[in-house]
Amino acid sequence: MVQDELLKIFDNNLISRLADKAKDQIEYWDIRASSKEGSSVEFTDNKSKEISAYQINKCGIRTFLNGGWGFLVLENPNKQDIFNKFDEAIKLAKFSESMVKHNFKIKESDSINERFEIKSKKNLLDVGIEEKIELVKHHEKTSSTFNSNIKNTHTFYYDVTAQTIFVNSFGSEIKQDLSLLRIYNEVYAAKNGLVQRGRNSVGGLGGFEITTTDKAKKISKKSAKQATELLDAKSPIGGSFTLIMDPKLTGTFIHEAFGHACEADHILNKESILEGKIGKKVALDKVTIIDDPTMGKGKELGLPYELYGSYFVDDEGIPAQKLRIIEDGILKNYLHNLETASRMGEKPNGHGRASSSTSKPQVRMGITLLQPGDWKLDEIIEETNEGILCEDFQYGYTDPTSGNFQFKCKMSYKIENGEKRELMRDVALSGMTLEVLNRISAIGNKISYSDGMCGKGGQGVRVCDGGPYIRVEDITVGGLG
Repeated sequence: MVQDELLKIFDNNLISRLADKAKDQIEYWDIRASSKEGSSVEFTDNKSKEISAYQINKCGIRTFLNGGWGFLVLENPNKQDIFNKFDEAIKLAKFSESMVKHNFKIKESDSINERFEIKSKKNLLDVGIEEKIELVKHHEKTSSTFNSNIKNTHTFYYDVTAQTIFVNSFGSEIKQDLSLLRIYNEVYAAKNGLVQRGRNSVGGLGGFEITTTDKAKKISKKSAKQATELLDAKSPIGGSFTLIMDPKLTGTFIHEAFGHACEADHILNKESILEGKIGKKVALDKVTIIDDPTMGKGKELGLPYELYGSYFVDDEGIPAQKLRIIEDGILKNYLHNLETASRMGEKPNGHGRASSSTSKPQVRMGITLLQPGDWKLDEIIEETNEGILCEDFQYGYTDPTSGNFQFKCKMSYKIENGEKRELMRDVALSGMTLEVLNRISAIGNKISYSDGMCGKGGQGVRVCDGGPYIRVEDITVGGLG
């Protein structure tokens, strides 16, 4: 295979020659190389928008000297190219070091020499493009024929099979065999001048079996049903309300409003409300938040694949690990990559992630979760006299510097006298992150997850977030009238 040929480039001879070049010139270096094969199928309104297949071989060389980074990208690399271009990458680090504002040393981490593999039941390379097209066409037809109010549909499928290798000056040599896919469906419905949207997705690490799960089969019908039902919903009267968040909205809040503020690059840049708060109380005693992208959660949930935000090691060769961010209301940890950990005198904790081998790792989340409590959903609703139950997330805005957030919810229901009543549309929430974490009055006893792509610094990485149902007091709610 072409993929195997890429891995053969990085033999002991090349790695030894690179180490000799780096000696007495730079303090650290790493190389990430990947050979990827993939396909994508995109339809809009039952018509093909784009069908593509690709094969990409790329390599990123990163060098470091006293706070300065060099980064160089090669396409279709061979052994001689890598060896020759390594000199240029060294020069880039030296040039960067001469202008950097913050000088620091990289903290050495343990070396890893291992091969990791995602095992699938139906290998993506054994599935023809025709079968993938038929899958997309099925979801387009399902959503477009749901009823006469459906006006526009959009379905997007993509998959990737990859072999990757990571080597660094600490002696790590990590090889991975990976495969993943995601399918996304979006539906617009219209009536009497009102337009509403429903959208759902399923993604995971594994093979084509991901598309056969019950959740995956229902995404297009669910999107159409949501968009249609919202046409007859009323917008709420604005004010301050008791709010019940479903696991998807809980996850969105934990990821967007809180999680980004925990990323140590924001701390160093003084762009976070959590700066200087390690060891301090930032939430109620019953609040515990973790980031845990380790493998195995899919199996725990009875799924035939790994969760979309999972990984074996991050893009700096640090193992994925369970990290307690808040424990019993106390802020315990920030998320770190190699640079932020070195600058802050901490150990890297597996959150240096990049969108590809040709992008520089940034501090990123993996699977971010609010831990469960002991409330049943029925109990939460029954003990809410007046409030709103909000399900899922449409879009929003967060500012980690101030803690301000604004979200628009997908499906919302009025709660009166402990009962779930009529559906409402265009429910918008706003508030301050740490205030919300101190106003939680009930935490549900069951967790669920959502998958998606998180954007930062021009890169998108796969993530999951979630938690249980939670009830929060005094949340500002508005609508569109």
